Amino acid sequence: MKFGIFTMPEHPPRENWTLSYDRDIAEIVKAESLGFEEFWIGEHHTGGYENVPMPELMIAKASAVTSRIRLGTGVVNLPYQDPFLVAERLAFLDHLTHGRLIYGFGGGGLPTDKALFQMAPEEATPRTNESLEIIWRLLTEPDPVTHEGVFWHYEDRQLQVGPYQTTPPMAVAGLTGTHNFERCGNRGWIPLSVYFAPLHVESNPAAPDLVAHRDAILKGAANASLDAGAAVGNWRVSREVYVSSDRNQAMNEIREGVRRSYDYLLGLGLGALMKRDQEMPDAELTFDWMVENIPWIIGSPEDCVEQIHHIREEVGDFGVFLINSRDWVTTDLWNRSLELFARYVMPQFQDRQHMARRDRLARQALGLD
Repeated sequence: MKFGIFTMPEHPPRENWTLSYDRDIAEIVKAESLGFEEFWIGEHHTGGYENVPMPELMIAKASAVTSRIRLGTGVVNLPYQDPFLVAERLAFLDHLTHGRLIYGFGGGGLPTDKALFQMAPEEATPRTNESLEIIWRLLTEPDPVTHEGVFWHYEDRQLQVGPYQTTPPMAVAGLTGTHNFERCGNRGWIPLSVYFAPLHVESNPAAPDLVAHRDAILKGAANASLDAGAAVGNWRVSREVYVSSDRNQAMNEIREGVRRSYDYLLGLGLGALMKRDQEMPDAELTFDWMVENIPWIIGSPEDCVEQIHHIREEVGDFGVFLINSRDWVTTDLWNRSLELFARYVMPQFQDRQHMARRDRLARQALGLD
C-alpha cells in the first residue's frame, strides 16, 4: 500500500487565507520529506471554508518546491468548465510538473457551487460524463477531435501542447453512486472514495459504502477483461486521520476543530452521505459516532495500524490510502500527527523485505547471528 494526502483544502473564513495557501504549500513539502507518495488538491468556489478555486495553480507552485511527490487535482469540477480548456490546462501542467501530475475529475459535489453556476441537479452528471470522454480523446488521440454532443460541439480540435505522460493517469471521484467506480474499473482509471464514505451501509441508497465501491470497480474491470488486481490497485481510499499519544488525547485535541468542520458539512446537507441508515437524524452524526462508524483513523500509531487493517479486512486491498488534511489543530500538532503516521504506521503496510535485510545486518554487526 502507498500513502498520500488529500486536501479540500479546508480553511475557516476567520483565518488569514493568504497565509493558508503558504501553509498548504509547506504541507506538500513536508509530505514529500516524510515519504508520502501523492498530494491531492480540491477545487471549490463557494461555502467559505474550501478556498482554492483552481488547484492547477497550487500544483504549479508546489511542483517548483518539490521533486518527487505526485500531485493530483482532487478534483477539477467538470460541469462548470469547457472540457477543451480543462484538457489544455492540465496537459500544460503535466509538463510543468515533469510528469508528476494526476488528472483528477469530478462532478462538483458542493451544493453551493451548483447554485453559483445555476447548474440544474439533473444536468451535472451527464455534463461530467460527456466532458470526461472529450478530455480523454483530446489527451490520447493523435488526430484532431470532432465532437457533436449534448453540451459541447467541437470540430477538428487538437491540443497544441499534448500531455507529458504517454498515458495520462485519469482519476474520477465518486460521491452519490457507484457509476464512476465502475467506469474507472472499466477504463483503467483511478477511482477516488471520499473521506466520509461509510465502510458499511445498512439502509441508505444515497450513500454507497466502500464495499459497494470495490464491487463496482471489480465489475467494471471484469466487463472490460482487465486485471482485477490492477483495478483495485488504482483505488484511492481517503479517511479522516489524526495521530497522538493515545485515542483519548487525539480526540480531545481535535474535538473543537471537528465541530467547526462538520457544522459546515452538515449545513450543506452532506450528512445524508455519511449515514449507514437514511432514517438516522443528523443530530446523531456526532464526532464519537463518526469515529466508530465511518470509521475514522484516530489514536496512537498502534490504534491507527489496527484500524487500517480493519478496513482492509472488510474491503480487501487497495492502492493508496489518503489522509484527509484538516485545519483542526495548529500546524505543529498536525505535523506531529503526520510524522507519527509516517514513522510508525506507514511501515506496517509497506514492503518489509529491505527492513528485514537491515535487521539481519544489524544483528550480524552486534554478533547476534
